[in-house]
Amino acid sequence: MSEKFFLGGVTPNGFSTQLGEYVNSTSYFTYILKGGAGTGKSTLMKKLADHFEPSENVTRYFCSSDPESLDAVVLHSSKTVVIDGTAPHVFDPKYPGVCQRIFDLGFFWNKDILLDSREAIVRTCDTNKRLLACASDYAKALGKVCEDSFSWGEFCLDEQKLTAFAQRFCKKLFGKRHGLRGRQQLRQLSALTMYGYITLSETLENYLDLYCICDDRFCGSDKLIRLIAQQARAHGYDVKLSPCLLFEDLIYEHLLIDEIGVAILSSSPLTHLEIPHAHKINMTRFYDKPKLISCKHQSKTNISLIRQLSDLTAATMMQAKQVHDELESHYIKAMDFDGLDRVCETISGEIAFRGKR
Repeated sequence: MSEKFFLGGVTPNGFSTQLGEYVNSTSYFTYILKGGAGTGKSTLMKKLADHFEPSENVTRYFCSSDPESLDAVVLHSSKTVVIDGTAPHVFDPKYPGVCQRIFDLGFFWNKDILLDSREAIVRTCDTNKRLLACASDYAKALGKVCEDSFSWGEFCLDEQKLTAFAQRFCKKLFGKRHGLRGRQQLRQLSALTMYGYITLSETLENYLDLYCICDDRFCGSDKLIRLIAQQARAHGYDVKLSPCLLFEDLIYEHLLIDEIGVAILSSSPLTHLEIPHAHKINMTRFYDKPKLISCKHQSKTNISLIRQLSDLTAATMMQAKQVHDELESHYIKAMDFDGLDRVCETISGEIAFRGKR
């Protein structure tokens, strides 16, 4: 089974990722790739993922700033991680040499060629940083509006009715308990990108039963996902929870339960998910109707603002990506890609060697 997630994404407090659990683990060997734009980190990871995919499960982690670029690859059978260790997701070895190894791809730059483009590189770097800071500010504003919608949802939510539904739903879904209590992992299935707020739907092809929670207020879907995840773990199933990173507090959007092939997803003013053949769960019935009417205007205003701020953030991220492409062009001209191929062969050989031990 191959999966696709985002490495992380923009939060009100900067970039956030949960992949440190692998990078700092003594059970996995991690290759940390250093080097700036245009050094071929994503290309190297794509080659390794494609090479090992026929023989084992591979999880690809994409960049939320550029969803076509890889930030990490995890080879589960080989217990190996290859990850971009440069800002904003900086990783350094915890157990150097025995559990992690650094490759500095900047070693293969022709420094003279870079110096010839010094002024253009400095100017482009600074412009890119300003645009990303601007996108981060818009994302913070977007998060505040989402939090306001959540707060109104809490005011209107009929928790007793929702809890009763969750109990009935879980009874049908899980049956009898089996095994020890399941584990919980955080995996980023949706993120704010230069194309808008997108969900990596290809990962959903691994699941037989899809449920889509339709909720304009975030609160009910978060509560329902928490209740189902809690029951799944109590029944012995491992769960993967996908948070919405725009909230300062931990709010969940999606739930994946691999063992029984169930994916529970939320369609909100952010995600706008439309999943063919998914069982729909309309959350309106779990909100108190008179209270909903009392905040109808605020709800409509927030939905409109979420759309506008999401579009504005995405457009600014797109501008930053265009500037980043210009920056990459300077470094690509200075890069010795034969050296990159040698690094790829070295890593591939070491992974295969460890697999035979």
